[in-house]
Amino acid sequence: MRSNSACAMSALVAALGLVSARATAKPAAAEAAEPATEPAASAPGAATQPTPRVAAVPAQGAGATRPTWEEGFMLVPMIGINSLQGDSGRGAGPGLRLGLLAGSRLSELLSLNIGLAFDVVNLDVPPGASASRFIFDLGFNPLFHFPLQKLDIVAGPLAGVFVDHGSATGAGVSVDTWAYGWTAGVNAGVLFPVGGKARVGGLANFYLRNPFKVCVSANGRDTCTSSGVDSVKTLALSLAALL
Repeated sequence: MRSNSACAMSALVAALGLVSARATAKPAAAEAAEPATEPAASAPGAATQPTPRVAAVPAQGAGATRPTWEEGFMLVPMIGINSLQGDSGRGAGPGLRLGLLAGSRLSELLSLNIGLAFDVVNLDVPPGASASRFIFDLGFNPLFHFPLQKLDIVAGPLAGVFVDHGSATGAGVSVDTWAYGWTAGVNAGVLFPVGGKARVGGLANFYLRNPFKVCVSANGRDTCTSSGVDSVKTLALSLAALL
C-alpha cells in the first residue's frame, strides 16, 4: 500500500509540474509574439498618411497659378447718356453717348488705349423750330486696372481733341455753329467677369472741353472768336463691355 501511495504521489507531483510549466510557457510565448505584431499594426497608418497630402498639393497649385487677365489687344465699346453741366447745359437735356476704347493690355494693372466718343446733344427748342448738335472726341485714354475677386475697378485720365457742330432753323432763320479745341478728363468704372477675358459693367466719363475757336454762321455771314470762350463740361454714364 505504501508503494502504491508513493507512486500515486509521484505521479501527482509530476502532473502538477507539467501543468505549471505549460502555464508559464504561454505568457512567455505571447510576450515574444507582441513585438512582431506592433510594426504590422503601425505600417498601414504610415502608408496612408502621405496619400491625401500628395493629392491636395497639385489642386491648390493649379488654382493659384491660373491667370486672371490676358495680355494683348482689348476693346471697350460703350453706350449711354451724356449731360452738359453748368452754364453750357442751359437749354440742353440728356442725350445719346456712343464710345469706344481700343488698345493693348500691357500688364495686369495697366492698358493703353485710344478713345473715341460721340455725343448727341438734346437741345430744347420752341415749337416750329428744329436744332441739332453733335460733339466728337478723339483722345488718349490709359486705364489702371484693379482686379478683385468678383469685380474689376478701372480708372484713368484722358486727353485729346474735339469738334463741336450745331445747327438750328426757325422763323426763316438758319444758324450753324462749330468749334474745336482740346479735351481733358477722367474715366472710372466697375466691370464684372462673365467668362474668360470678357467683362461687363458701367463707366463714368467726365470731359472738360476747352475751345480754341468758335464760329457762328447766320444768314450767310460768319463770326469767329478765340478769346473769352467758356469751357464745356460734360458728364456721361455708359454701359460698357471689356472684350
